[in-house]
Amino acid sequence: MDGGDRLDFGKNLGESLDKAKIYVSEGVEQILAGKLDQDHGVSPSPGATALASLALLALGREFRSAQQRGIQWLWRNNRGGWGKVPGGQPDEEITKIARLALQGSQGGWMAKLQVLSQARQFSQMILTLGQRVVPGLEGPTPEEIVLPKILEESVLAKLPLYGRPVVVAASLLATESQDGLNKGIQYLLETQMKDGSWSEDIIATSLAILGIMRLGGQQEQCQRAGHWLIQKQYANGAWPAFDQLKNWAMGWAICIAGETRNRWGDNSWLEPGVSWLEQAQNVDGSYGSTPPYTHPDLDDTAVALIGLNQVGVENSQGVQLLKRLQNKDGSWSTFPSFEGTPPQITSEFPVYISSVDVTIHALEALWRRGRSQEEFIYRGLRWLLSQQDAQGAFSSSWYEGPVYSTAQALELFSKWKFNLQQLYITRDILEARQKAINFIVESQQEDGGWGSTVETGLALSGLLRYGRAVPQEVLDKGCINLMDSQDLKGSFKPSYKAIYAKGWDYEEPIATALTAIRALSRYERLLMK
Repeated sequence: MDGGDRLDFGKNLGESLDKAKIYVSEGVEQILAGKLDQDHGVSPSPGATALASLALLALGREFRSAQQRGIQWLWRNNRGGWGKVPGGQPDEEITKIARLALQGSQGGWMAKLQVLSQARQFSQMILTLGQRVVPGLEGPTPEEIVLPKILEESVLAKLPLYGRPVVVAASLLATESQDGLNKGIQYLLETQMKDGSWSEDIIATSLAILGIMRLGGQQEQCQRAGHWLIQKQYANGAWPAFDQLKNWAMGWAICIAGETRNRWGDNSWLEPGVSWLEQAQNVDGSYGSTPPYTHPDLDDTAVALIGLNQVGVENSQGVQLLKRLQNKDGSWSTFPSFEGTPPQITSEFPVYISSVDVTIHALEALWRRGRSQEEFIYRGLRWLLSQQDAQGAFSSSWYEGPVYSTAQALELFSKWKFNLQQLYITRDILEARQKAINFIVESQQEDGGWGSTVETGLALSGLLRYGRAVPQEVLDKGCINLMDSQDLKGSFKPSYKAIYAKGWDYEEPIATALTAIRALSRYERLLMK
């Protein structure tokens, strides 16, 4: 670029950053106010909307308005069927659920009774998903997902606590065993959370309502769950796949605002955001996705600590928890078992699903400035290095495609400082870093991106840690791709590649915008050198 082109490009870059930061600030302010709208919250889900609409249909007239708004959203988003995400390719199983919801909404009480009698048709879909409830976790076998067998401790132990109500509720819908019905309903009544939900989860709560209402009775518990569903419905009538990732969004927002504060401008939300995040912590030091009721998640815990670290806030409880729950092989997993009811809990082993992405975030959260690290960091690094494949890539548990973890590994490796006492691991990190750089550069697509906005933002941020060691054309094309994917509101083209635990994809737009802000801010600093 010549001088004039560079000046125009820099102006457009600055405008893009300003719009993105306004958008994120709006979202953070909504989190602080306790209500995220559909423009800033987890993306709407056709499957969750259909299930929630069915549950409210079963509950009756008091919930009709919310149920009808859900049905209207489904009609508006009919593309010859319904996919896992808005506008996605029709999915056979989700389409069946949506059509059942539409059918039930048109015929009054007779249709309601028919819907409940047909519940077994879609319970099998949920049960099948229950067998692969999370990547990397061997769930119960088809023979075990029946009532009352599913309630045996040895079978439930194959599922994280948050995933159990989903599978039990789906089993309840499928069973004809009177003993199984009674035990399944009793389990659900005992595991309902204080806010009325099951696992703070739209799908689990909807299925539990349907399972219990199938036999009648327990009206008060089901109505509480119905009111919880109404609280989670967007103004446009849709429901997200699950409750919002508020701790995740706040942790990354604080981290990236802390890194880019000189260019952020008005970030009056930063100090209140730090206080909010500190208060969102469970008593054992863990975080879930959304305070105060969600189950602990070590990924959310790590990201919260990353944000607090960036602005100089120490959190010894969270640090000690992550250290204590490191796996023997050096990795970190996603979901700890726990005792108590959030936020009054104690997390403990077993921890489910060893994960490269969670391990990277845990190492980021625990990293010490300087050349020396504690032994648990070295063990984590050794495990992480062992996961790199021959092409230089790292796999992801919670996002589709290897760019997600590989780019974040580059971010982590950039913090490593030469250590004479750790020559072997220094050599291994330098080799892994170069292989990862090569993989990311070679994975860039013709349009300059890396497959989605999130992947492009992470890839560009990771490469920019190494500045002039990366071809300028790669960085230029990546930056232009990010700017082109921004809309007028300041947000960015949805990625829909984050993985919900039951196999449904979603978009978390605040995090997407934050990955773009970090990448564009680093690119801007490079241009100014």
